[in-house]
Amino acid sequence: MEESRDFSAEGAAGETSGTVKDLSKYVPEARRKPGELGIAAIMFLIGALGYYFTLDMTSGEYSSPSVFPKLASMVIMACSAVNFFKAVRREKPEAEATLKGYLLPMDVVVVVVLLVAYCIVLPRLHFVVSSYAFMVIGMVYLQRGKNIVRALLISAVSLAVLVAVFRYLFLVILP
Repeated sequence: MEESRDFSAEGAAGETSGTVKDLSKYVPEARRKPGELGIAAIMFLIGALGYYFTLDMTSGEYSSPSVFPKLASMVIMACSAVNFFKAVRREKPEAEATLKGYLLPMDVVVVVVLLVAYCIVLPRLHFVVSSYAFMVIGMVYLQRGKNIVRALLISAVSLAVLVAVFRYLFLVILP
């Protein structure tokens, strides 16, 4: 005897639709990503280097200035070791998946180009105008042209808060 169940999700107005929300993005991937083993090993080495450099600051007591840097270094090493061993247990990445394609998708390339343009334009247009333009263009691009008015408003409010805090509260001279 086989039972079939119809799952339905309720909308905001209480009506039902025949679709179920896709939760597959929360399931751990079976394959590791390109470069995952390498970055875990590099992070472990960075943690070990940090721990090594904190050995010079020690006085042998728990109240020494090296306690928190040592603790942070050990946490970095532990987390990277866990990530490394989890990645080793997963399947190898697909042949077409490359490290370059994984680390540099088009969105990352566009944002880096925007950052370089921002750095070039900042001395000429000064902080407020160049920052506003950078935030609006970045938000509109990342939202694929949707919610342009929202991007304009969020950028204006964010910039107003930044200027108020840094210029008038901390008395920092903005470029």
